[in-house]
Amino acid sequence: MSTPMEKAAAYLLKLETDRAAALAASEEKEREAMLIKAREEGFREAMVIFGLTGAPPDAEAETEEPRRAKRRDIRQMIIKELSFSAKAMTKQQIAKAIEYTPDGTEAALKRLEHEGTVQNRDGYWEAVAVPAAQPNGHAYR
Repeated sequence: MSTPMEKAAAYLLKLETDRAAALAASEEKEREAMLIKAREEGFREAMVIFGLTGAPPDAEAETEEPRRAKRRDIRQMIIKELSFSAKAMTKQQIAKAIEYTPDGTEAALKRLEHEGTVQNRDGYWEAVAVPAAQPNGHAYR
């Protein structure tokens, strides 16, 4: 049989082990909470970038008619795609890149011919830098 002193020492050792385990678990939970908070902040920033600010919809909002999606600026999307790709693209390539119909893309490209988008001999479209006009009427170089 063990003495009261041995029992007390064993009990203290068990308490210290339990405390160390609790600290480790709380540190893990703290790290988990920090990761969740970082994900939440990232998601909120993405919502702001995509213009989806506001509180999440509640039960009442689900019964309402869904709102129409905001219209996309197809002309601006085409200009960005041609500028970022830095290469000439076909009408079909542009339509696929901006997820739009080829006919609608072609119509927008025709309207953009006056704004710095040109079609070359091979049928490829490309963005051309148009010098900006200054207030005095002279082109900026």
